[in-house]
Amino acid sequence: MNDINLTFKHGRSQEAARDRLAEAVTETQARFGPMVRRVEWAADRNSVHLSGNGFEVDARVDEQDVHVQGDIPVLGWLLGGPMASGIKQIVGRAFQKKLT
Repeated sequence: MNDINLTFKHGRSQEAARDRLAEAVTETQARFGPMVRRVEWAADRNSVHLSGNGFEVDARVDEQDVHVQGDIPVLGWLLGGPMASGIKQIVGRAFQKKLT
């Protein structure tokens, strides 16, 4: 099983964190294309549920942290590993502090 379980400080305002989460979802959809069948946002846009054939991922931002949890069991080691690591990279990049 390829589980994703990330929590880290985002160091941004709630609004900025929501924007970064939206960017990460957009990039995930672009990178994994047809594998992402459903994207369901909460009304406040602080959390999102992504799902497709063989996987489910929940991501949310609160005042301090980003939380990403998911299961990618059905895809198995062939696709599940690369997808799990790809989602981790995308989220990490979206919330990485930019040097100015």
